[in-house]
Amino acid sequence: HGGRIGALAWHQHVLSSGSADAEIHQHDVRVREHLIGRRAGVHADFVCGLDYNTEGMLASGGNDNAVCIWESPISSSPLHTLTEHSAAVKALKWC
Repeated sequence: HGGRIGALAWHQHVLSSGSADAEIHQHDVRVREHLIGRRAGVHADFVCGLDYNTEGMLASGGNDNAVCIWESPISSSPLHTLTEHSAAVKALKWC
């Protein structure tokens, strides 16, 4: 990351991190070369909220007032993008 980390989320052996550089990184904690994915260009500002559901879908929220829903830790683009928030999305939790 090129900025401070604002959010972390676990799913099985994958740790996802979001940061001030507006990127989401996926790390496989079982291996030495742990960076397995990097999502850039989706959020326009600080990624400050991440959460996985039990099936492995990731929700990401940012200071750009957007929520992105990702099908899996290795998805290259979001399944859904929600942009109707009027403020930063700093906390996320699947129900």
